[in-house]
Amino acid sequence: MDVQSRFDRTVCFSFDLDWAPDFMLADFRQLLIETRIPATIFYTHESPECRKLQSLASCEVGIHPNFFKPEPPDEVLDALLAAFPAARGVRNHVLYYHSRLLPLFHRRQIRYLSNELRFLEAGLVPHYDWSGLARLPLFWEDDVHMIYFDRDVSLQRLELQRPGLKVFNFHPVHLYLNSREMAYYTEHKEAIRDPRRGPELRQRSEPGVRTLFSELVAWAREQGALATLGEVADDFRRHAAYGGNFSRYLEEADRLEARLTRGAGKGDDGANG
Repeated sequence: MDVQSRFDRTVCFSFDLDWAPDFMLADFRQLLIETRIPATIFYTHESPECRKLQSLASCEVGIHPNFFKPEPPDEVLDALLAAFPAARGVRNHVLYYHSRLLPLFHRRQIRYLSNELRFLEAGLVPHYDWSGLARLPLFWEDDVHMIYFDRDVSLQRLELQRPGLKVFNFHPVHLYLNSREMAYYTEHKEAIRDPRRGPELRQRSEPGVRTLFSELVAWAREQGALATLGEVADDFRRHAAYGGNFSRYLEEADRLEARLTRGAGKGDDGANG
């Protein structure tokens, strides 16, 4: 299969919830209802609004584990998967990664990892990593855009003419605020979570992440190849075989997972990570 040509015009919208409060998630849910786009939502927590989001037929459920918690990584994963059992895709909080996470993903039937930001890079495609896990790189993310292009939140900056798979990633907090710069978000990071103060801090007079999202949705509809990340991963796996020794890897995965769950990381730098 020519992977490049197959996914050259494919556009995916993804969203990392990042513990956004329910009044922001209610606004986010309404935005998804209005746009009616297929979307992949990476969940960090349970709440009434999270349950409502899961009911949207056009949206795929993924998980967004925080491996900086004191709990072991297998417990972090299991807690999220117990809350969101339909999830088959993962994006780690702050895109954190190390290779010893791979056996944990495989043993929990995770189909893909979308964890590598290759900002505005041409020619992106799905690919397998050395373990046989499908990887779906990100093309763009809202907070990184604001770091690169301070206050210039325009569609022209997105290099949409570049070929390749385009996975866009937004955060409900920036959609709610219509953020234009990270400094504003950082300054008001605590206040915006207050349902009494949050609405007052929304930026309405100038273009921001929310207006960019609307423009990007209109552009994506013209491309005619909108998909969830799960749909892309499934299509890729159907048409591109993994060439490694998968059964041998899984045997090694068992051994590595056993070491992890016993707390083998204490003073054990091993040979795999």
